[in-house]
Amino acid sequence: MKEDSRKKRIETILKTNFSPTVLLVRDDSKKHEGHSQVSKNRKETHFFIRMVLNNSAITKVNLHRRVYSLLDNEFTTGLHALELDLKSS
Repeated sequence: MKEDSRKKRIETILKTNFSPTVLLVRDDSKKHEGHSQVSKNRKETHFFIRMVLNNSAITKVNLHRRVYSLLDNEFTTGLHALELDLKSS
């Protein structure tokens, strides 16, 4: 994996901002090749994120909002979609 890959950047952003107890970032772009909304030959466009936090103070909705906000720059540079499985305990 390249050091400057989108997957690595996402992992770094989430670890830095949340210190999750569980973090899985998976590139699912291959499953979406050929979709009309995604330019041909685009890489790292679709990701699945599973993250568990040891923080009951944040609601699921606010957690989703925060993740999307933190990854805003990734969306402006080619990220097309996220599938999120986020939990706080």
